[in-house]
Amino acid sequence: MLNKNIITEDDFEKEANFCYMKKAARQKVLQAYDLRMKETIKHRDLGRNVSYRHLIRLECYKLVKHLMNDKEYEAFKIWW
Repeated sequence: MLNKNIITEDDFEKEANFCYMKKAARQKVLQAYDLRMKETIKHRDLGRNVSYRHLIRLECYKLVKHLMNDKEYEAFKIWW
């Protein structure tokens, strides 16, 4: 977002040794995050499109199975 000048230096307030993001900039970040989570990719193992949000949920399920000693955890590997 910084590289595309969606958020600039003016979107931050500097006070003493701290830097705060303004409310409008926070909304831009959250909106971009939400759009990214809705994007879909083709999942190699499932053979269908899944959103990034669903992909995170699938990883959580795999972690739960690992913690219950049901299955060894194998992390998702990005292939693109």
